[in-house]
Amino acid sequence: MNLQFLKSVAFFALFAVSTAAGKPLKGLIITGGCCHDYKNQKNIISEGVSKRLPVKWDVYFEMNQQKSKEHLSKKGWADGCDFIVWNHCFAHEKDAGFIDSLVAIHKAGKPAIALHCAMHSYHWSVKPAEGKKENSWPEFLGAYSKGHGPKRKITVTKAKGQEKHPVLKDLPDGWTTPEGELYNVQRVLGATVLAYGNNGVAKEPQACIWTNEYGKARVFATTIGHHNSTMSSKEYLDLIANGVRWVTRSE
Repeated sequence: MNLQFLKSVAFFALFAVSTAAGKPLKGLIITGGCCHDYKNQKNIISEGVSKRLPVKWDVYFEMNQQKSKEHLSKKGWADGCDFIVWNHCFAHEKDAGFIDSLVAIHKAGKPAIALHCAMHSYHWSVKPAEGKKENSWPEFLGAYSKGHGPKRKITVTKAKGQEKHPVLKDLPDGWTTPEGELYNVQRVLGATVLAYGNNGVAKEPQACIWTNEYGKARVFATTIGHHNSTMSSKEYLDLIANGVRWVTRSE
């Protein structure tokens, strides 16, 4: 067989592999609701992560809970994306069937990133199904959170044995956020806690970074991220980008 032909085949095979490896991920951000600057945070997250790895973004931004629910009730709304970022605040949704439909997307295998008030969304006003201790949203997240402490800086300490986890590889141990609002995490529901936060007034450090396996999906979650100053920091954006790599198995 012609040597030049073999070289050409090898070249194009290598090119095809490298092109596939460099294919951008498709991310979808679901954002909106009360209490946070979601209008600017959607840009902080999408632009910051894209500087660290190739991601093409779609963003659904809606401040009205009912309108957001209507959109997320449409068939196929999550089709075509490689992962979903939940950065929203709708704490008092009462429709358990609607919530179940959201987590079913992840249970079937869609990776997820959950940020800050996503931990307070979709479960405060819903009773667990009969025979269950938790409703489906905290089960999906891997932890139950309700309430938070005062607005104070948060010192983040890596959990023992998790110091080398790929999500934490760029996070300095003992990092202190520029600003903060430490969430209370009452129950860890099978998640692997990667780091704890201390605001100097809480009785004990609270889980603030973790991973979860939900059905066929990987989930990365952090309660850090109330203020734009924290979200814009190198440490935070490195953390989220590494979370994306982990949930999409791109690490």
